[in-house]
Amino acid sequence: MILTVTIDAVAPAPWSLSACFKALSVMFGGDAEPLDEDAVLRLVELARTGDRVARQRLYRQHVARVFRTVRGTLRSDAEAEDVTQDAMLTALTSLHRYSPRSGVRFAAWLTTIAVNTMRRRFRRKRPELTPTGELPDMPDTDTDVGDDIDRAKQRAALLRALAELEPREREIVSLRYGAELNAAEIAAQLGLEAANVRKILERARARLGERIVALLQSGGAPS
Repeated sequence: MILTVTIDAVAPAPWSLSACFKALSVMFGGDAEPLDEDAVLRLVELARTGDRVARQRLYRQHVARVFRTVRGTLRSDAEAEDVTQDAMLTALTSLHRYSPRSGVRFAAWLTTIAVNTMRRRFRRKRPELTPTGELPDMPDTDTDVGDDIDRAKQRAALLRALAELEPREREIVSLRYGAELNAAEIAAQLGLEAANVRKILERARARLGERIVALLQSGGAPS
């Protein structure tokens, strides 16, 4: 709530931390129409039988979510896309190993694969601020791409702010707002208590909010 109110005071159009994460995966053309868990599980069962359409729908339903989950930790879109594609391929060819459990969504199983894929491939690499993480200049005149520019600024500000968090904080924030997992699902994945996840998330969210606002106000200049 504090984050949304603070940022809304800076930006003319309301947006939130969730919106910033959505902007990370704009290259995928936006999220597919969300399905409830029962519908997702029906697709899983069909995909297990070799139904290619079901596999494609599972892919479209989750690919942007997976990308958002890993992008905040990796150094570039290219690395994140590689990890995303590898994770999606692993998941879609391993559906026979998936066993639905009460209170654990398919998305949680899938993002566990994504995070493990990322760790295996880039465990020796630390996130770095790169030129692509700088905020783009705002043009002098209004254009039809105003919304795209706003998203680009949000995206770049988020990436810079995420890179300044501790690794565990960055992971928890990415799982919450990128993968859209709840505290219990994140806790199960990371071996933590849900109360600890909420505490870390609250602290990291406040720091992110302050940093994103500062970046947007400064136009991306170091502060």
